[in-house]
Amino acid sequence: MCEISADTIRRAHAVCPLTAIQSEYHLMHLLVEENGVLDVCRELGIGFVPYSPINRGFLGGDINEYTKFGPDNDNRQHLPRFQPEAIRSNTRIVNVLQQFGRSRGMTAAQVAMAWLLQKAPWIVPIPGTTKLSHLEENLRTLESSCTAAEWKELEEAVAAIPVVGERYPSSEELKLGK
Repeated sequence: MCEISADTIRRAHAVCPLTAIQSEYHLMHLLVEENGVLDVCRELGIGFVPYSPINRGFLGGDINEYTKFGPDNDNRQHLPRFQPEAIRSNTRIVNVLQQFGRSRGMTAAQVAMAWLLQKAPWIVPIPGTTKLSHLEENLRTLESSCTAAEWKELEEAVAAIPVVGERYPSSEELKLGK
């Protein structure tokens, strides 16, 4: 099941045991930590699969306010968070990831992935990519390690920067989390 509420997870699991829940989860979107979804997954022994762990590529650091998205096959051009003003503001978050990673031999994308991987063994992100180099970069994330104190430092630095722009246009956002 994907993008559902904690209550829906409980009701569905009572009818048929669930194996995994999928939802967007990354350093710029922490809703599943706040709305009880992760807590319910932990409690019921359900795996959690964060999609878009690098925020549709944004946290990798290669997108800027001048990036042009393919008009026929890339929905980011319509997402509030990928409008030039939002990108310009949210780049401060990428800068934090780059700085954190620089001293640890990690790219910003690897920092974003490693942050998710260290959260819990039952959280398994699924990064999407069409490039072999990005797949290899993602796999090298498994070679990294940081202390709990370092991850806390990163979380606090990112939390100090307000995220600009919603994930989806308001008409689409209303359809989520039911």
